[in-house]
Amino acid sequence: MPSSATIRLIDRLPTSSPRPKEMQVLALGMSRTSTYSMFTALGILGYKSYHMAELKDTPRGTHALWVEALKAKYHSHPHGPATDNPSHAPYSRPEFDKLLGDYSAVTDIPCIMFAADLIAAYPDAKVLITTRAEDTWIKSVSTLFNTLLHWPWSLISRHEPVFPYDIPFHVQGYLDILHIVWNLWTGGDWRNEDALRATFRKHYALVRSLVPPDRLLEFDPRQGWEPLCRHLGKEVPRDVPYPNLNDLPFSIWFHEQLWWATARKAAADVALTWGLPIAGAVAAAGWYYWYS
Repeated sequence: MPSSATIRLIDRLPTSSPRPKEMQVLALGMSRTSTYSMFTALGILGYKSYHMAELKDTPRGTHALWVEALKAKYHSHPHGPATDNPSHAPYSRPEFDKLLGDYSAVTDIPCIMFAADLIAAYPDAKVLITTRAEDTWIKSVSTLFNTLLHWPWSLISRHEPVFPYDIPFHVQGYLDILHIVWNLWTGGDWRNEDALRATFRKHYALVRSLVPPDRLLEFDPRQGWEPLCRHLGKEVPRDVPYPNLNDLPFSIWFHEQLWWATARKAAADVALTWGLPIAGAVAAAGWYYWYS
């Protein structure tokens, strides 16, 4: 019997056969190419789509599964290639069925980090990529990631806020995924725009190389519903404009609210354990780091 050290987290989950929902759409555009608008549009069309935002609603252990999947695919291991050790084996169709079995579509990170794997796992799914000019994408994605990842999360990230509207949010798991992805995209140099540009080009070239043109939609959200619905075989929604959501200022604002909600929870937890003076010191430290 294999030891717990060689059993992956994903292997501890039960298998559902057949999967609860058929995977029908792979929206594999890079983050900050209107992926949240696409996520919303797919919902309007009747799909249940996985997006980074879903991590706030999924069980806490889901974060650890995505971290495991990312490390198995991208990180080397001290004992050799990932496939040499069963606990490091990359995810494929059986694992993705466990993670995404309740979803009929995917968008955004972490899913797009497995573009080739998902295309191979679900050959009948419709594939599309949301697009954007390279320079505006680099500005948007670097501003967002470098802003929120430089905040003093280490002061508070072990505390889980109820945010927003009574939704528990596992902050540390969320941050772990963001750090892994951003390091992969930038080669570990967060200000390296050349690395970002190369990542952007490599990702889109990969998808185009794997999906025949007649199966691939390259979508600009300014095109609206028509090309998307035609590609998916859906009717254009009546009197519903194509979504335009989650622009850069809103995304930064959202993460600011998350930081402060977590900080309030951290102060409350410390107050219960150590008393109000220590909690006040924690709050003051957070204020100082934020505004300094």
